[in-house]
Amino acid sequence: MSGRGLPISARAGITVAFFVNGALFATWASRIPALSSRVGATTGVLGLALLAPAVGAVITMPLVGRWLPGRASRTFCRLALGGLMAAILLPALARTVPELAAALFVLGVTNSAMDLSMNAQGVSVERHLGRPILSSLHAAFSFGGFAGAGFGALAAALGVAPLPHFAAAVVLFGVPGMIATRSLLPQDEDVDAHAPAMRWRALPSRLALLGIACLFCLMAEGGASDWSAKLVHDDLAGSAALGAIAYAVFSVAMGTGRLLTDRLWTRWGAVALLRRCGALAAVGFAAGLAADTAPAAIPTLFRAGADQPGVSTGPALAAVTSLGYLGFLGGPPLIGGVAALTSLRLAVVIMVFAGLLVTLLAGAAAMPAAPGGVHPRDAGPLAGSAAIR
Repeated sequence: MSGRGLPISARAGITVAFFVNGALFATWASRIPALSSRVGATTGVLGLALLAPAVGAVITMPLVGRWLPGRASRTFCRLALGGLMAAILLPALARTVPELAAALFVLGVTNSAMDLSMNAQGVSVERHLGRPILSSLHAAFSFGGFAGAGFGALAAALGVAPLPHFAAAVVLFGVPGMIATRSLLPQDEDVDAHAPAMRWRALPSRLALLGIACLFCLMAEGGASDWSAKLVHDDLAGSAALGAIAYAVFSVAMGTGRLLTDRLWTRWGAVALLRRCGALAAVGFAAGLAADTAPAAIPTLFRAGADQPGVSTGPALAAVTSLGYLGFLGGPPLIGGVAALTSLRLAVVIMVFAGLLVTLLAGAAAMPAAPGGVHPRDAGPLAGSAAIR
């Protein structure tokens, strides 16, 4: 199918999927203070509990990446969304720290499965359209985070317990998401529709560098996502509602940056974009988590991973996002551990270094040339847009 013939509903459907994923993730993240109080977790213990979704994601993503080639990312996405709608209720049912960790493990499994499959679908839609849209999809995730956190702030301000709040979020966000994702591209329109499963040992070493860059990039986002509400509530003596609002403001900043990224990716190329975003992220975190530009680099890393020649999109995205999710969901426990030994404010310094390391690893996003010096996708509508300039 050509870009001209691509159904508008497919673009709309995948945009809604990203929005809903962000909204559901923010639903539980915005109520972390209430959840930690419910189970009686200290900052250090909460950091350990937050490691559970990272473990679930790292286990799930290689499996999904291996299964995706030759199968429909639409099916995976819808199944994962249904699982996420159920899993989002589990943290609110936890009464002990082990129960919370187990609930977050399941949440990590379902969320990472949806994340990988919707990114694979997004890459398929992008290539059919012949122009970059992946960053705008990630912007939809961020604005979904704003909606979910805003709803969380309202629930906290009204004194609504997490369980009825989470159940209402499933109805408000999840049900429309299930309806919208019916319009995603079918299996025969996936870019990997006829691709065989690939052995991970056959993946190029460049993907490891992209994955490490994604790890540090998502470590910065994960740290801000999971600890912003806690920082405002505990260290700055703000209300629970104000803590949720902090996450909402962070999500708006992410979405705004991501709306610009497709255009900047075309103008600057992947390497220059990553370097500038990493540097700006480090400066932003050093100024106090006020403006994070690291999320603008995340879709660039996903796209660079998917564009590796000779590698199916599913395994390539899985290789990059598995390490990325290790940073996104493993970074918060690291910050929690450092915070327990020092202070939460001092632990935020980790995210400053994460931004700097993204800048240093940006060269891995340069597109490798095929024999003859021509990238195998240079003949397509996105030709050369990720080259160094």
